[in-house]
This record gives sequence, C-alpha cells and structure tokens, in this order.
Amino acid sequence: MTGLKVLLLILFLTNSVSCADFFSAPLPQADWEIKKDSSSCQLIQKIPLYGEAYFMHQSGELLRFSIRENRFKPEIVKASLTIDPSPWSHQSIAVKDHLVYLDQGIGIQNYPRLSVYGETAETMLDALVNGLYPTFAYVRASVSDLLPETRVAISAVNFLKKYEQFAKCRQNFLPSGIKDLLEKSLFFKSGSNLLNAGVVKQLKDTVRFVKEVKGSRVVIVSDTAMAGKQDKRWFTKRAAAIANKLKSLGVPKNKVSIKNGIQTAEKNHKIIQLSVFGPDALRAIYYRKGNVSLTQTEKQRLELLVRYAEEFQPNSQLVIKSHTDSKGSRANNLKVSQKRGDEIKRYLVSKGMDEKKVRVKAYGESRPAKSNRFPTGRSQNRRAIIDFVG
Repeated sequence: MTGLKVLLLILFLTNSVSCADFFSAPLPQADWEIKKDSSSCQLIQKIPLYGEAYFMHQSGELLRFSIRENRFKPEIVKASLTIDPSPWSHQSIAVKDHLVYLDQGIGIQNYPRLSVYGETAETMLDALVNGLYPTFAYVRASVSDLLPETRVAISAVNFLKKYEQFAKCRQNFLPSGIKDLLEKSLFFKSGSNLLNAGVVKQLKDTVRFVKEVKGSRVVIVSDTAMAGKQDKRWFTKRAAAIANKLKSLGVPKNKVSIKNGIQTAEKNHKIIQLSVFGPDALRAIYYRKGNVSLTQTEKQRLELLVRYAEEFQPNSQLVIKSHTDSKGSRANNLKVSQKRGDEIKRYLVSKGMDEKKVRVKAYGESRPAKSNRFPTGRSQNRRAIIDFVG
C-alpha cells in the first residue's frame, strides 16, 4: 500500500442512510476471469453498470481484494465490507465489518478503489469458495449532505471454476514480508570487499525479488555511515562489489543505486535497502591530549562493533591496543593508555560483550603510528585500535 494515497475509512454505517444503488452481477453474467504472468495473478468479476471486483496478488506482496467503479463520482466518506449469504439462501451470518481502505488515483483512468488487504482479503476468498457474497457498502458526500448508500455484492456464482487456477498461480510467489528478510545487513570481514557465501545467497534472493516485483529496485547504503570519512573508502569498494554481483545476476544497472552517508529506513515496500556492514571504520578511536573518556559518537560506534561481533564473529576475541603520543613521562603515558583501553572494555561489556573475550594491551608511547615532532602526528598517535582475533 506504500506510495498510494490511502485513507482509512469509518467502518460503521449509520442506519439512517437509505440505499439508493445496489449492484451485483446477475446469474447469466456472473463469471470470473483470470489474468496472470510470472509474478502476478488477478481474479476478476465484471459487474454490469458498475465496474469490477477483483483479487490481486503480486509476488512478495499481500493479497488484495478491491472494487472499482468505472467513472468518477463524489468522494467516498464512509465504507464497510461484510460477508452476506447468497440472495436465495436463508442462512444467518454474524455481521462483522472489515477494515476498508480508499486507494486514490489508481490505473490509467485514475479511478479510486475500495480495498482490503492480507488476512481480510484471504477471508473474502474463503467466503466466495463457500458460496457467500462479500458486500461493500459505502456513502458519498455531496456539497450539502451525505448521499444515499451504495451497495456492491460480489457473486460467488461460477467462482470455483477459476479459483483453483488462481490458487495454483499463487503457490510459488515470494511471501509477503520477504523485504525484511532481504534487508539483513551484508557482512564483510575487516580489510576485505569479498562477498561471502551468505551475502551471495542474500543477493540471489534479492535478484528474484527485483525480477518478480514490478517497479522494484535496490539501494545500497552503509550501516556504519556515522563514522564519516573513515567509512567512505571501504563502503565505496564493497558497494561496487555488490552492484557488480547484482549486474552479473541479471539486475539492470538502472535498478541499483548507491547512497553515501546516513540514510533512514526505506518505507517504500518495492525498494530493497541493502546495508553494507564491515568493522573497519569502527576500529579506531582518537583522543585529545590527556583525555580518557568516550564521546557519545564513539559509544555509538562501539555499539555497532558489539553488534558486528555478535552477528558475524561470535567466536572471536576483541583486542584493544591503546597508544599515546610522547608528551609527558613514559610511565604516565603507559597509565593513560591503560585507562583508555579499560574504559573501552567497560563500555563494550556493558553493551553485552563477554568480558572474557575482550583484552586490553597498553603500549603507551612505544609504538607511534606517526612522528611525534608535530601536532598532526601526535594526534594520530593518541589512539586505540580494536582488532578481531580468531
């Protein structure tokens, strides 16, 4: 339903509204037509002088049951859907209103439709199998008042003739909710842009989604974009590897895009957002002179590192290698580097890391990464580097 202008309608219709129009396919014209392709099925009943009722199921989406009138009329303001007995039956059925949506501006003609989705649509399918009549009732508004109620009953006559074909057509479709499964993070080892077996399997499933769900596409983003420039280099390489693999599996280039920076979760159900997750941009923490505490941003990066360890390398140990510049005494620098490493360890453990899997190695000023002669070099030496071992 994403991307449509969807209006949740009031379900209860007041008894004071009279019924002006009633539509249903008469017995000689009550028939069903099936339309299908590799990724969608429709089961359609034409309703004379009104329009049509139909079930629509697309691979990867919920079943939808709709009616659509073939001309514009005043706006619908109230609607309900009930299951009624056939006109010639005297059986009693408990009345239950179902959640109805008004989907605005649908199709080439731009006519609106009334719809139900998912479990409710499946219930309507079962009702027709059992010879019952799903019936929409709705009220339109004029400039001055509400117009009389319109009722549209969908005939179960001849339904079973095409139902089996419709059910068979749906059998091998991707399940609804597949988008969430496909959007699991794509994990990479530190220092590598090679696609592991899990990533390749996920991309193959994504390719099937793109091929079967009309209008779908892929956006590649970074799970570690908050690390800024440190993240960009590895993300660019890994995103390119993913895009190339998708292309080799048959996804057109124009259906794949790469977005740098922090991105929000994609709400469009036809867009698969693939998140690149590697530890490289999370491993290094740099300090101001004499500082041992963690900033809020650094804490967030460590939380991502915990998630990476839990989901991708649960059997590895983390080794925190802590360093300082050469300002001050060697003994004090060694103490500062130990405090920095211990603070990182405490935070990792507080977020769920097993304390036995985290070690601190304090080196003080003994292993500079850059020359200590200049401020820029010293700022690079005041660092803690976190490595996965095993």
